[in-house]
Amino acid sequence: MNDILMVSHFHKDFPFNHNSSWMKAAHAGAKYPYGWHPPGPGEWINTTQVQSIHQYMHYYSGCHEDEFLRAMGQQASEYYLWKYGQGDFIGCTTYRRYLKFDDGLSPNVVKIAMAPTQESTNYLSSDEQRNAALTMLQTHDIITNRLTPLPCSVIDQYLQSQPKEYIDLFLDGIRELMPDYRNKMDWWNGNEASFETCYVMRKQLFKKYVSELFELLEYVWINAKTAYPRVQTTSEPLPWRYPGFLGERFLPFFIHANDLNAFRVPLVILE
Repeated sequence: MNDILMVSHFHKDFPFNHNSSWMKAAHAGAKYPYGWHPPGPGEWINTTQVQSIHQYMHYYSGCHEDEFLRAMGQQASEYYLWKYGQGDFIGCTTYRRYLKFDDGLSPNVVKIAMAPTQESTNYLSSDEQRNAALTMLQTHDIITNRLTPLPCSVIDQYLQSQPKEYIDLFLDGIRELMPDYRNKMDWWNGNEASFETCYVMRKQLFKKYVSELFELLEYVWINAKTAYPRVQTTSEPLPWRYPGFLGERFLPFFIHANDLNAFRVPLVILE
């Protein structure tokens, strides 16, 4: 198996290597005030041109389409990949986050910064990076970034910036809908996680991950007081983006709950 498709989700213009053989840029088609349609020049996947995440929009009663799409963010690209992604290995990230597959750094290096230049994006999406990832994936289920130690539990860290209602419903959904995970729930009381939702994994594993994520998000949407909170009640300035924060923590839980053999590399942030 030697075919990787990794999609980088955009909501704004930013340097990207549109000539990469395996990493592609995607956007959700929104035209909200701080977005573009598409975000910039080059070849783009518009995740809303086909059967898309719009099937969940009815939970967002009273919302304009652009409001719904900005609430989805990376989840729109994950849904697209779930339904249409072609490759032996599937991955997803966002516009300025990359995994350093040719890791020559100390195992203690969790995150590094690189300049947001065309040269950086060309390097991070090069065939050399792809080949390094393929080598790891011959013996591992998933590649993602290294764990970040926390001074508190994963739940408490989430609650530092996010409303309690959505995480409570999300955890209730895991217990109710995924009984095989009930004896794994202590993970949420642990004090380390990999953040940023940057990964590549075997295709069938990816389909399991995304199908479970959307099953849980749907549980939240059905039971929440409002699917689209407009009023800021915590330090988070974009309260409608809670699906992304839930997904960010579900990925490391999914790895733990399924006892996956993960290869962890540094996360690169272009900044």
